[in-house]
Amino acid sequence: MLMDDLPQVFSALLSSELTVIDQQKVAGGCISESCQVLTEGLEGRQQHWFAKTNRQSFLENFQAEADGLGRLSAVGTIVAPRPAAVGVAAGRAWLIMKWIDQRPPGQDFFHDFGSGLAELHRCTSGTRIGLDRDNFLGAATQVNRTVERWIDFVAENRLGFQLRWALEQQLVDGSLRRACEEVIGKLDQLLEGRSEQTSLLHGDLWSGNYLCNDEGRPVMVDPAVYYGCREAEFGMLMLFGSCPPSFYEAYQQAWPMTAGWQRRVNVYVLYHLLNHLNLFGGGYHDQCQQMAEQILRS
Repeated sequence: MLMDDLPQVFSALLSSELTVIDQQKVAGGCISESCQVLTEGLEGRQQHWFAKTNRQSFLENFQAEADGLGRLSAVGTIVAPRPAAVGVAAGRAWLIMKWIDQRPPGQDFFHDFGSGLAELHRCTSGTRIGLDRDNFLGAATQVNRTVERWIDFVAENRLGFQLRWALEQQLVDGSLRRACEEVIGKLDQLLEGRSEQTSLLHGDLWSGNYLCNDEGRPVMVDPAVYYGCREAEFGMLMLFGSCPPSFYEAYQQAWPMTAGWQRRVNVYVLYHLLNHLNLFGGGYHDQCQQMAEQILRS
């Protein structure tokens, strides 16, 4: 990342009255470069910012992320940073938002996180499926084309999309293909018992995409939002979430899911495993195979 370009970037995308007085590169995921930026206004007011940058063609990804953050922030049940600017400057794509000071999670963090997530899902519940735009799951396209039935959405836009992509990349052998096709063919049976209600989902909620701010409150970042069965929210959480039992207990107390959700959620774990197979290669093949077989045994 060209740090020398930051004054030009902030002037173009935020305000010509802001002077960049300090910047420091920070961890911000494996896809884009990130930095903490300190600016000073005309009256001497200083502000800290978080800025992500990538090649110019990445602008659509940042626009989708900004859209998702805006949707989550508007609900207000869990903190999500509102983007301050998204656009192209100095020949690169940028996403800028206010810096969030963090601290280690306290005793009540995961209880508050679980109950807050349940409230997000409850407040946005209805019958809507998908979204009015596609977005991105990591670097992968996430198709959100609206359909009438949730089963068809999962079959076509989630498992089917990932399986077709993996076949194109020659990452799937005959055994995994047959297992995934059998899962897709049995979704009516495998997802039976869920609530027909849908909710606004973060879509990519794992331990790298939530944090504890300096007030001890949960904050969600890097979403891949859409409307769907709320059980799908737990696919990445079960895979890479690192949430203790108090998180799930608090969610169930606030807005219980129907019996059998722990079994049904494996369908969504498989979706995320297939996405990892497509993004990161054959090291995820055996996990996909094992999960597909586990789903079919259930």
